[in-house]
Amino acid sequence: MKLSKLFYLSIFLFSSWGWTYSDFVPLKERAQGHSLTGALQGNESVYSNPAGTLFSETYTVDGTFAFPKSFSASIVDTRTNSIGGGIGYFKEQGADSSLMTQGIRVTLGSRINQNLAVGIAGKAVWGVRAGSETNFKDADAGLLWNADFASVGLVLRNLGGGNSNFKQERETSLGARIGYSQTVYLSGSAHLKFGKVSPYEYGFGFEYISPYHFSLMGGYRFQVGGEQNPSYWSTGISFLSPRLSAHYAVEFPQINNEEASHLLGLSMVF
Repeated sequence: MKLSKLFYLSIFLFSSWGWTYSDFVPLKERAQGHSLTGALQGNESVYSNPAGTLFSETYTVDGTFAFPKSFSASIVDTRTNSIGGGIGYFKEQGADSSLMTQGIRVTLGSRINQNLAVGIAGKAVWGVRAGSETNFKDADAGLLWNADFASVGLVLRNLGGGNSNFKQERETSLGARIGYSQTVYLSGSAHLKFGKVSPYEYGFGFEYISPYHFSLMGGYRFQVGGEQNPSYWSTGISFLSPRLSAHYAVEFPQINNEEASHLLGLSMVF
């Protein structure tokens, strides 16, 4: 199916909640402590590193519901031709019912050689802020280097400057992931404000992929700055099959008066 058709299909589909430097965080990244910048990805690449899915040939539909009222959907096609890409839509509802945010992201990318891929994601985000409708358009760019045992990634976010109404600005994310026997994976990422040397957030993740068609995930992320930027523990589980997989993630804030976030997702491979 041509990538131009993905937009129309995405309107009918249903993925997790947003975070500081991006409009949206996919379920598996939430489960692994926001640590997948340097990881091979599936549909997570639409919202994370736009180069993350370019080392496989796939056509996948993914959807996630984040309690109580947030959801998203995405489609990734890296099988039709040498330039792969995807499209995603998200709608997230904050604790304040008036702070609803929606957005669309479109990604394109390709492998430069056997080990290196580059991708770009255009995005449009809109919502009500200070009593009026506002929006902005911007773009992210990503690189991913992949070898048999490890991968390393770089993402430049909001190349056009972002928008302060949505708490988005230019940022850089660096990450890596190592694996053993295609079973156990460890990942880590650091997120920096553009032009700064010291990261404001670190994330670490773990995944065990069982030969019995399930995977277990865990993660921890923390922001520098104390109680105003809390840390989070997270965990998740996926039930895997060649065609249809189901996913669950939960994130536990280490701060009083903030509830855990629960996410349910499905992905289908065609």
